[in-house]
Amino acid sequence: MPLVQCDAPARKESKPVLLTDGPDGLRRRVLVADDHPVNRRVIELILTQANVETIMAENGVEALDAFRAGHFDLILMDMQMPVMDGLTATQEIRLLEMTESRARTPIIMLTANAMPEHIAAGRSAGVDHHLAKPFNAAELLSLAADPSVLLKDQVAAA
Repeated sequence: MPLVQCDAPARKESKPVLLTDGPDGLRRRVLVADDHPVNRRVIELILTQANVETIMAENGVEALDAFRAGHFDLILMDMQMPVMDGLTATQEIRLLEMTESRARTPIIMLTANAMPEHIAAGRSAGVDHHLAKPFNAAELLSLAADPSVLLKDQVAAA
């Protein structure tokens, strides 16, 4: 039976989501905590499409140290890391925010652990959103475009 020739599928053009400057007019700062160098690189490449400064941490202790030293508009946290895992680091960040009267920083858990009990553990630790790996780059950019939306969701859930 001969093959029937058909037209190539139409290409769907996607609009890039660009991060706007933070409320103070400065570039948004995103802390990325992941122990795997390839994961950090992928996240960095995705976020280069936006107006964002990324600060990388290889474990929860480095993430906590970076958080103590500076302000971040968003934190992307892996769940399983050596030295200090993402759940413990998130709890420590929330405790630091409370003791130093800091505003709440949105935290997205980026992890392969996507079972309901993992999501519940993240929420219990203080995570604002759970994004399962492998994640969609457009979804990450959309969430990062306005991190304050994550906090509004948190307030509505309370």
